[in-house]
Amino acid sequence: MRIYISPSRYYAVAVQHDLFGQTVIIRSWGGRWSRSGGTATEPYSRKRMVEIDKARRAHGYTLS
Repeated sequence: MRIYISPSRYYAVAVQHDLFGQTVIIRSWGGRWSRSGGTATEPYSRKRMVEIDKARRAHGYTLS
């Protein structure tokens, strides 16, 4: 699992198997001191993991 943080937000990315045995990316995000946030699941690809990492760093997140 990778956890990205900014002063007020967090973004977590995990790679796991779903109930059907497929490898998926599970993304979770939200406010660090609030209950706002969300979760999304999508098929795994190495390219998508690189895109997520670049986007989080571009938005000022750092790896925790």
